Amino acid sequence: MKNLVIAKRYAKALFNLAVEGGWIGQYGREIQDFVHLLNENPQLADAVQNPLYPQATRKGVYDAVADKVGVSPIVRSFMNLLIEKKRVQHLGEIVEYYQKLVDENANIARAQLRAASPLDEEAVQAISETLEKMTGKKVVVEFQEDPALIGGVVAQIGDLVLDGSVRRQLLNFKESLKRGALV
Repeated sequence: MKNLVIAKRYAKALFNLAVEGGWIGQYGREIQDFVHLLNENPQLADAVQNPLYPQATRKGVYDAVADKVGVSPIVRSFMNLLIEKKRVQHLGEIVEYYQKLVDENANIARAQLRAASPLDEEAVQAISETLEKMTGKKVVVEFQEDPALIGGVVAQIGDLVLDGSVRRQLLNFKESLKRGALV
């Protein structure tokens, strides 16, 4: 819970700066790229995150990387603040919440769509359009095959779950049979 509070606080701060300057996408890409870099290079992650190294050393390592990739001054200051406050390990969560703020700002909802077998592009598009009508937002669909569903589809947007799977229908049928037998 504490990590989420920290992530929200820092993501909102960076997002507000990005909105003021008109750099929403740029700042998001820069911090996301740095997360990928840390994930790909464990030694770099250790050098920037490990509190056993002096703060000046950790900042120096980050500044050297930032110089090579051309990070904007605001993101450079943001990352140096994270290093000072020993919050770099929360950068992944910060990036996730920042993306949520970007989506919210652009009126975009992300939907996870699962089906027992692959769906063609037309079916995914039709489901996307239906979800857009329901939510009033532009919906970006992420498809995943899930053989456990038996058939049908399950769509999830945030906390809203629309379960049209055969598995759910069979469970509902089973429950109605139990209720009918008990009455």
